Amino acid sequence: MTNKPRRPWIAILLTLLSLGLGHIYAGERKRGLILFGFWQFFVVFYGIFTVAISSFFISSDITARIVIILIFILIIGGLVFYIFCLYDVTSIANRKKEYYELAEYNKLSIYIEYAIIFLLVSTLVSAGIRANVIQAYKIPSGAMKPTLLIGDHILVNKFIYGVKIPFIRKTLVSIGEPKRGDVIVFIYPEDRSKDFIKRVIGVGGDTVEIRNKKIFLNGLPYQDSHGVYVDDFILPGSIQPRDNFGPFNVPKGAVFTMGDNRDQSYDSRFWGVVDLKDVLGKAFMLYWSWNGENHSVRWGRLGNLVR
Repeated sequence: MTNKPRRPWIAILLTLLSLGLGHIYAGERKRGLILFGFWQFFVVFYGIFTVAISSFFISSDITARIVIILIFILIIGGLVFYIFCLYDVTSIANRKKEYYELAEYNKLSIYIEYAIIFLLVSTLVSAGIRANVIQAYKIPSGAMKPTLLIGDHILVNKFIYGVKIPFIRKTLVSIGEPKRGDVIVFIYPEDRSKDFIKRVIGVGGDTVEIRNKKIFLNGLPYQDSHGVYVDDFILPGSIQPRDNFGPFNVPKGAVFTMGDNRDQSYDSRFWGVVDLKDVLGKAFMLYWSWNGENHSVRWGRLGNLVR
């Protein structure tokens, strides 16, 4: 067998590539395999934890803020653990700088195999979580004011409406459907490379009509506690559908959406309904909010539920 020294920089590089690889290189194979398995478990646990709390346990802004704290603790804990592993593998490699007899697993092909397994598992787990569990979004416009402000960062529950196949976004198992009042994220029908966020006003079978800014659902005034209007001028329907629209029958398998900032939202009044297959999830919590104008954190919004 060939004798070679253990080099600390290689151990660090392998650890950055995959937790556990550096320890295997440094001669701690058992510890490396345990670390590799633990990290995969941590990623899966984090995904299950976030979907469980978002689906079943959050009932108020107070509990939401507690959850935000727990999520940040998990993230910080994971980072601290990773940094500790980097320090640990560096120390081991420094202690074993002397030449040593290579074991069967101290081969480039073995490290490549572990790296490929790590990348495949991480990619599949990450894609699965993003497609079916939870995903973070940033609000870029004021179309949902005052519910959502520019610079708000939200968490979206993707499990609540069904299980989708990663990458192609095809629904595998349908669990539920959006309800009136839900704030949903969906694929923008006019440009499928973009995701939009709006509030559901009508579901399949409903008749939506707008008369002089007032919404009527199935012929009755819609109890609208979220919508705001910033323009007193009323546009006739012959010019554009912002203030006068319909009546319009929402087809089965679709939802009619509007932004809460009713006078400054480009929504179903202009481009039509959203197919249920294009609904990605339900917004449920604010985890961060940055005021770009004042360059400050909106601390009072952190942990608020999206209602």
